Amino acid sequence: MSFDNIINIVKSLSEEPNKLSVEERVKLYAYLTKKDKLTDVEKLLNLCETNNAKLEYLRLLKKSVFKLKRYIDEVVDEIKFKMDKYAREFKRVRFAADAWHSSLGTLTKTEKGKFVQERGVEIQFPLGLTKSFIAKSPGKFLQPPNMDKNANPKEKMQDYFMDECKALENYANIQNKLIVRDTHFSPFLDTRKSDFVFVPNDSPLDPLSVVAVGEIKKRVNGSFSNTDIGHAISFGEKILQLQPRRNYVYVVLTDCIIINIYRVNRNENYTEKYTHFTYNHVKSEDLAYNTQASPSKGWRYLVTIIECSPERLGWVEPSLKFGEETVKLVRSIGVGRTSVVYEGIYKDISVAVKMMKKANYLSCIEKERAVLEELLELSSPHIPKILFYNENTLVMTPLGEKVSSLRKTDIKDIITTLKHVHSYEYVHRDLHKYNFLRNLDDSKETILIIDWGFSTKNHEDTAFAGALECMPDEVLESLTKEENIVYGPKVDLICFVRSFYLMLHKPSMERITFDRDDDIRKRAQMMLNFWKDYSKSDVWDSIYQAIESLDYDKLIKELERFF
Repeated sequence: MSFDNIINIVKSLSEEPNKLSVEERVKLYAYLTKKDKLTDVEKLLNLCETNNAKLEYLRLLKKSVFKLKRYIDEVVDEIKFKMDKYAREFKRVRFAADAWHSSLGTLTKTEKGKFVQERGVEIQFPLGLTKSFIAKSPGKFLQPPNMDKNANPKEKMQDYFMDECKALENYANIQNKLIVRDTHFSPFLDTRKSDFVFVPNDSPLDPLSVVAVGEIKKRVNGSFSNTDIGHAISFGEKILQLQPRRNYVYVVLTDCIIINIYRVNRNENYTEKYTHFTYNHVKSEDLAYNTQASPSKGWRYLVTIIECSPERLGWVEPSLKFGEETVKLVRSIGVGRTSVVYEGIYKDISVAVKMMKKANYLSCIEKERAVLEELLELSSPHIPKILFYNENTLVMTPLGEKVSSLRKTDIKDIITTLKHVHSYEYVHRDLHKYNFLRNLDDSKETILIIDWGFSTKNHEDTAFAGALECMPDEVLESLTKEENIVYGPKVDLICFVRSFYLMLHKPSMERITFDRDDDIRKRAQMMLNFWKDYSKSDVWDSIYQAIESLDYDKLIKELERFF
């Protein structure tokens, strides 16, 4: 007896006085779609001699369904609890993997501050000092809240500094071209929160518009700590990463009593493919205004920066030239381990502009360009197309939007696209949630697969790259053994399936700063343990069987069952 026959029996009982309600039938149908239950139900229905007996059996069965539902709900709750427990670990794993791949030798904030102090070059203040003055407070920094050494004034210092800077904007004597914006609650520098930034008067608060950056810290024993200096300097480096055409940026460090000025310089070597930073610092000066006849140097430093044009402070107009063509950068929309992505405009068309953070990553953009040019033969609407490029930039279309979940149509589109890509002997190897975008300019809102810079040839033996939380067990095991990894089509399919699984449960992926003491092997083992506990059922077994046999069509059908 088929499922349809059992359904017909249920329908035939609808004329009984004690008939099943519509709601009862729906719950039964949902239960009966589990095919391994059909045979037992069929046998027991046949043993019932009367319709009333059959109705009673079905009602008992319905109670079992409710018990099953409660059990499933309990399991789901437990899974969600454990997913939340692992959520921080997922993100920690991700950033540990990124750093393991590309950031060996990164200095801690304390080491960076010490390096700047010992190896940085002291210079005279490099800008022509302002001749502006003001007659009265506020704006003179005469009563900072931290004059009392026993006070704990961090928030008060922040508010005080911003209030004094706000007052400076309103004086006619000060020709301010920049304003100081409070950002200590706004993690817009690639999730980083500087205390304040300098931006042009009429500009939005976007990483592209930041001209200079600053931090407010309390001195200890009369000096800023190496950690505080390194922390401030790191924001300057972050600005240079987010504005890749820029060569230097000024950083202000103050406690509202004195002011330190630093200049972070980017040095690119495209031949050797590396980027490093050098540092200049200006001697500390008092920030308090003192007298009208002779404002303090520190006050004049700050006002000079406010009165400078963005270009004078190293800022570069956010546009790119490709021969006779110009692409204007509108805003930053994403930051990855190797690149920054911007929304751009080319001839009134929105485009994606991907720029490498450092010369160290040029091989990634070279690889991505080569792969996308070859895959252009597929004419796939799910793979970006390159409009322009240079040694560190790709301009691509269409511009996509991030997705939080997938649609049923996406499943077939993604897997079919991967099948075609695999026929070209390429493996993406970095498939995860953030590498799927939606083309909202398309009436079908087509799904896009992006970030092909870590692609490799099928069965190539290579080092690890990708999102650790989505990797197959074989890759995770290779990491625990510190072995090179052989990537094949199955890696892409499992990465996609595990990404899909995580998107279904939507665990909170809070960003965690990379800890240099993290052991990638331990993290890989943790992920092995996680996947051992989860996604284990007849359905998931069938999904993995489809992957093992590279049966793309079966995999599509299995995943579409979740919708």
